[in-house]
Amino acid sequence: MLILDDLLLRALGVSVPGLDFVSTLELLENLAYKELYNPENIKNQIKENQMLYEFGEISKYEFEDTKSRLIEQLKFIERFEEMNLSVRADILT
Repeated sequence: MLILDDLLLRALGVSVPGLDFVSTLELLENLAYKELYNPENIKNQIKENQMLYEFGEISKYEFEDTKSRLIEQLKFIERFEEMNLSVRADILT
């Protein structure tokens, strides 16, 4: 019921940030995007992978596999930031 009320009020242009269920979900979504698609985290993981390989903690196969996966993630994040998908048009307002 609260979700329907929020959607109806939002359609009318009335929204109280913080008390609005939809805006709270959007805030959580934005925080998740920032954490999940943070290029610094991926770069740190690449450095950590390199150090583990240099110290002999992981094999060359594990190093190459992890490195290629992390580089793909980094490329995806860069494309994601270029397209600016985290900013969407609000069709209800």
